[in-house]
Amino acid sequence: MTAEIQMPQQHIAIISHRGLHEPWREIVHMGTHLVFPRSHYNHQATTDCFYFIDKGRVRLTYTNAAGEDHVVMFFGKGCIFNETSVITGDEATMACFRVLERTEAYRFPSSLIHDAEFARQYPHLILNMLRGTATKFSNLFSVSFLIKHGTPLARVCRFLRQLSRSHNNAKAFPLDMTQLELASVLDIHRVSLFRCLQQLRELGILVRFSRHEIELSELDQLEKLLEEQEEAEWG
Repeated sequence: MTAEIQMPQQHIAIISHRGLHEPWREIVHMGTHLVFPRSHYNHQATTDCFYFIDKGRVRLTYTNAAGEDHVVMFFGKGCIFNETSVITGDEATMACFRVLERTEAYRFPSSLIHDAEFARQYPHLILNMLRGTATKFSNLFSVSFLIKHGTPLARVCRFLRQLSRSHNNAKAFPLDMTQLELASVLDIHRVSLFRCLQQLRELGILVRFSRHEIELSELDQLEKLLEEQEEAEWG
């Protein structure tokens, strides 16, 4: 058992996570090794197990009452997923997971989290899980309250600003999602997103946008445009 509780270094992003639960690699021998192929359908969250991603990428989606899927966040190497359903025991959750690429993971039974003896032997892992889960929800709230309101252009600008800030105010930073997924995150139509990106290019703010990376020209221009959008929205 590790005597000192160490918090992992993680990939900093607002909805795309890597390495949040890297310390759990210490006990992968207790889990069942699985290989998931890339999937085009969602897997419903369950309450009987959770997973640690060794390699690959998984997307978390919520389905609303109308049956519409909304992308929430992404998990990569060194992340645990489905732990929330296990902790709460909520079988009525609308959460789903989709495997975006070939993924190797370790499955653990839900009983592990609720085992007092396990908690005594591995307190650093329980604390790591709590911290990682709190980080996910903190970032989810950030997306919900800072991004999901206003005009489509304002939402796109806020999202780009938040991504830049989460990477130390960089002008170029990773994205790791498609335009369709980003439109779902921002709760706007993909045509509206395309128009917003085109407008940012014409204004000289957006240099490059791909599913893997975004590059901006001047952050001050982005900030000024966002201020104009918010002034028009809120008067």
